Amino acid sequence: MKTLTTPRRNCPHADCPSHAPRARSRVVKHSRLRTRLGIRRRFLCKVCGRTFVRTLGTVYYRMRKPRRAFDAALEMQTEGCTQASIARLQRVSPGTVSRWFEKAAEHVRRFEAEHLSIDDPVEIQIDELKAYGAGKYDRTWLYSGIEVSTRLWVAAEVGSRTLRATFRFVRAIREVCQSGVVPFLVTSDEFKYYGEVVRRTFGPAAVHVQVDNRYRRGRIVRSNFKLVLGSQAKLEIVLDRLEDSKRPNTAFVERLNLFLRFACCYLRRRTPAPMRKPERLRDAIDVLRCYYNFIRPHSAHTMVRGPCTPAMMADIFSRPLSFRDIFNWVPPPKPGFVKLEPRRCA
Repeated sequence: MKTLTTPRRNCPHADCPSHAPRARSRVVKHSRLRTRLGIRRRFLCKVCGRTFVRTLGTVYYRMRKPRRAFDAALEMQTEGCTQASIARLQRVSPGTVSRWFEKAAEHVRRFEAEHLSIDDPVEIQIDELKAYGAGKYDRTWLYSGIEVSTRLWVAAEVGSRTLRATFRFVRAIREVCQSGVVPFLVTSDEFKYYGEVVRRTFGPAAVHVQVDNRYRRGRIVRSNFKLVLGSQAKLEIVLDRLEDSKRPNTAFVERLNLFLRFACCYLRRRTPAPMRKPERLRDAIDVLRCYYNFIRPHSAHTMVRGPCTPAMMADIFSRPLSFRDIFNWVPPPKPGFVKLEPRRCA
């Protein structure tokens, strides 16, 4: 289980020789820098000879507004506020809020790629949700997948209901979930592409069941399931591992869809802010998924270990995080950087 720490220990420049294997980082305090937001501490890397501030490499670098304004804008977005209302309350332009959301989404993608993983999943429920856009974007859909035992939102994909988009979504689930010796259960509705995609992506590591729900007056009156991938013996093995229910269903991913309807203004049926570009919805969903997994305590885990997030139940982190913790995290340097020669500092 990890503990996210924010103090700087390494040089943030990707081409610094201190990132080489068995190299030693030598970062010391250098001076102070006066900005209009206050005095900031500067640091010096003794290896490459360059100075930097603590926010270099984070979302807060060279931001003209206080960090609390940026964090408050992201919190308002996760509560379903529109971009225009956030701009009015924070007293900034809508373009500034849009740039904030783009920077935050890019950062949380790298954060989740580094930390989001689950070993030996038990049950994964997948479903799609329609987004309400303007004009030609009315047919945009959101794919979502949740691991039931931990309530971890493992993957999301924004696109049309095509075979290619379904492949991207299921492959994103495979990158997060590391299957063990015992197969796990994949539950979905009767969407025509799920059977082929799950079979080609997971193979014998998964047992796929499609659920057919019959509704009457907005309520489920009958639920039947059909085994699509795997044998009946494997199905009995995975059903014995289930703790929340002993019958295949899609109740937990449907509950996630309800949360998304309230938390994202682009997914509401009657919304004052229709989605005009799929990129806006993708950025909002990435930030919302990070908030759901790492920040927001889940009510299903309150009686087990106190206020727990899905990431805590998946043994990823030992405590709930905050937006300040996530945005202060510095991504590791990408592989393939050019190493500079060490410089001597007086």
